[in-house]
Amino acid sequence: MSFNAPGPAPGQNHRKVAIPRLQRPSQSKSAAAERRRVSRACTACRSHKIKCSGDTPQCKHCGTTGRECVYILPRKDRLKTVSERCMQMAGLLKNMRHLAQGEDHARIGELLEATEGDMVESHPTPTTMSNPDTNDDESMTGRTFEQWQKLTTESLDLLDENLHGSDQSRATGFVGQNSDVQWFRSILLSELVDAEIPPDRATLSKATTKGQVSSVSYYLDHESIELNFHVDPYGLPAIEVAEKLFSVYMDKVQDSFPILNRRVFEAQFTKYFNLVSSNSVPRANSKWHAVLNMIFAIGAKYLHLVQSWEGDRRDHLIYRARACALAFDQASVEQHPDLLQIQVTGLLAFYYLSIGQLSRAWTVVGIAIRYAIALGLHVRNDDRNTSYPTREILINVWWSLYYLERQIVVMTGRPGAVVDVCCSVPLPAPLSEQQTAGNFQLVDDMRRSSATAISSPFSQSHPFLGARSLSNAGFEEASPRFNVPEVNPGSFFKAVAQLSTITQSIVMSLYTPGTRARSPNDLQQDIHQLGQRLDGWLAKLPKDFTLQRYHSGLNPSQIPFLRERTLLTFQYYSTKILLTRPCLGSLRESGQHAEPAEFAQQMADICVETAKAVVDVLPDQAHPLSLYQSGPWWTIVHNLMQALAVLLLALSYASEVTQDTVGLASPCVKIIRWLHSMDDPLAVQAYKVAVRCFSLVADRLGLQRPDEMPLENQFAVPSTEQAYEMQIMHPGALTLAPGVTYRYPRMPDDPSSGIYIPPDAQTYGQTLFYN
Repeated sequence: MSFNAPGPAPGQNHRKVAIPRLQRPSQSKSAAAERRRVSRACTACRSHKIKCSGDTPQCKHCGTTGRECVYILPRKDRLKTVSERCMQMAGLLKNMRHLAQGEDHARIGELLEATEGDMVESHPTPTTMSNPDTNDDESMTGRTFEQWQKLTTESLDLLDENLHGSDQSRATGFVGQNSDVQWFRSILLSELVDAEIPPDRATLSKATTKGQVSSVSYYLDHESIELNFHVDPYGLPAIEVAEKLFSVYMDKVQDSFPILNRRVFEAQFTKYFNLVSSNSVPRANSKWHAVLNMIFAIGAKYLHLVQSWEGDRRDHLIYRARACALAFDQASVEQHPDLLQIQVTGLLAFYYLSIGQLSRAWTVVGIAIRYAIALGLHVRNDDRNTSYPTREILINVWWSLYYLERQIVVMTGRPGAVVDVCCSVPLPAPLSEQQTAGNFQLVDDMRRSSATAISSPFSQSHPFLGARSLSNAGFEEASPRFNVPEVNPGSFFKAVAQLSTITQSIVMSLYTPGTRARSPNDLQQDIHQLGQRLDGWLAKLPKDFTLQRYHSGLNPSQIPFLRERTLLTFQYYSTKILLTRPCLGSLRESGQHAEPAEFAQQMADICVETAKAVVDVLPDQAHPLSLYQSGPWWTIVHNLMQALAVLLLALSYASEVTQDTVGLASPCVKIIRWLHSMDDPLAVQAYKVAVRCFSLVADRLGLQRPDEMPLENQFAVPSTEQAYEMQIMHPGALTLAPGVTYRYPRMPDDPSSGIYIPPDAQTYGQTLFYN
C-alpha cells in the first residue's frame, strides 16, 4: 500500500500553485497583524526570549515594564556604517594630501594604501558573515588602548581568565567589577601594559596572566581552616572564658547584627552555665549549642584583634569546628530549616567574613538567605497566631542577613540571593529590645500609624522602578509622636538596613551586565537619583548619629554614640564610593587632554574626596586597637582597601607629578601604614597588595616611597603546622584562664592518651580549666 499523492495528469502544467493561508473565522485582521514577524527585536525582549512587537520608540513589553527600549542594528549594518565612514575619511585625506609636505605627505600615503587593503580584506561576504547576535568586541582588531583596557578591566559581562587552572584561582573564584579587588587589578594591568601601543593578543595574554584576580586578592580564601585533630562537638570552655566571649559578642556585634534576641539568649546562656557550674548535665538543642559556639568563635576572633586574649591565635577555629559538627552534619542539612538553623548559618557567614574567608562567606550567607525565604521571612507577617515578639525577631533576623549579604556582595562583586521586588518585610522598628519587650502594642500602633509601613521598603529600591528615597518608609514621624527616644539600638539598625537597600540599588543599577546596554544618559540619571536617596538618608539621620571625623585632642569617651557613628560613617562612605566609582575614568580622559563630561568629572571628584574622607576618620598615628573597638572590625580592612584603590586609580590616571598627585599620595601612605600596624592575617595580605600597587604607580610617576614603609609586614602569620590549639579528645576543652600567657607546643602524635597537659605547665604556675 502506497500513500503517494497522485501526480498531475498528462498535458497539465507542472507549475506549483500557491495555496493561501487558511484564516480562522474568529481570527481578525488586527490579531493577524500583531503576530507579524518583526525585523529586529529590542535588547530587553531578546534577553528574556519573548516576542517583541517592534514598535518604536518603545515596544509594548518595554512600555509595560518601564524598561528602556533599545534596538541594536545588525552587525552587517554596523559594519556598513563603519566602512562608509572610513571611506569618507579616506577621501578627505586624499583631498588634503597635497597640502601636506615631507614626512606628513608620505605618512598619509602609507595610511591610504593600508586603508584600501584593509577595506578589501574586511569586506563582508554572505559566506563569511557571522551571527548578528555575536558580541562584536571579540572579533574587532586594532582597538585603542583605552578600548582594550575597558574590555579587560572594566567590562561587566565577561570573564577573561581561567578560574579552573589552579587551587588559588578556584579559591578566589569570580570577582565582579564592584569589588575593590578588581579595582586593584585595573591598577596592575594599567601599569603592566604600555599605554602608547595597542596590545596584540600575545601582549593581552601575557598581561592578564600577570594580573589575575587571585594575584591581587588580599582575602584568605586559599588558607586552610581545617583542623588536623578531632574536635568534640559538645566541649565547653571554662565558665569565665565563656562569659567573656559571650559579653564581647553582645557588646561588639549584637547591635550591628541582631540575628539573635539579646534578652532571650542571655537568659538561656545564664541558665545553661548555672547548671554546668552546679555539676549538672543540661540538655540543650544541638543547634543551640552550635549558635553558642559561633558566638564564642566570633568573640575569640575579636579578642585576638584587640590583643586582649592570651590564648592561641587559632582557638576560634575550634569553636567553629564544633558548631559545624553540630549544625551542618548530613542529618541537619537534610532537615527542613528552622529559626535556629537560619541563625547559626548566618553567624557562620559573619564569622567567615571576619576571618577573611570571603568566598565561603558568600556561599554560606546565600544558604542562610534561602533558608529564610523558605520560611517566609522576606514578606510581611500578619499571622495572628504569631506573637509580636516573634515577629520582631524574624524581622531583625531577615535584615541582619540582608545587611550581611550586601556587604559580601560589594566585596566579592557577585550577585546576591535576595530579589528586592519579591520582598515586603517592613523595616526594623526604631526601638530597643527593652522598649519592645514590655509594650508590643506600641510597635503595632507605630506600624499602623505609618502611611508607608504596609508597603515594602524594597518597592522603591529597584533600579527599574524608580529611585525615590526610603526616608519616609516607616516610623520617621512616629518616634516623637509616641514619646520614644530617637536614638537607640533599634533606630541605629534601621539606618543600617536603609543604607543597605541603597547599596543594593547601586549594585543593580550600575554593576550588572545589563548596564552595558543602557545609554550614558540613563546611567547618569540613575547616579543622580541614587545620590539623592543617599543624601536623603544622611539628612534623616538622627543628630547623635552624624558622621564621625577624627578630632585631635578629643577624648573618645566624650563623643556620644561613638561606635554607632563610626560604623555608619564607614558604611556610608563605602556606599558613596560605590556610587561614584563608574565616573572615575573621566580623570583618565582629562589627563589625556580630552573634554570629560561635566557630570562625570563632578562624580569623579566626589569619589576621590570620599576616599580621602575615609582616611580623615583615621588618626595620624596608627592605633588599630581603638579602630577595632569602635569601628566595623569585621570589614575594616575592606573599607581601607576600597578607599586606597580609588586613590591609586586616580594616581594611575596621572601622567606627571603635580600638586594634586602629591596630595593623593599622602593619604595612600597613611592607609598603608595603618595596614602595616594591624596584627591580623587579613591585613598582612592587604598590606602586600597595597605596597605592590603603590610601588608600581609611584615608580612610574617618580614619587618617592617613604623609608619607613617596609616591603613586608612585621607580623608573621603562623602556619597551620606551627599553630596548635590545646584540645581534649573527649568532652571538654583545655582553655587558659584569662590573663595567662603560654606558648603551645606540638600536639602528641598519639592523641588517644586523653587529656594533654604540657610538661612545663606546673613550672609556670598556669591554671587549666576543663569539665
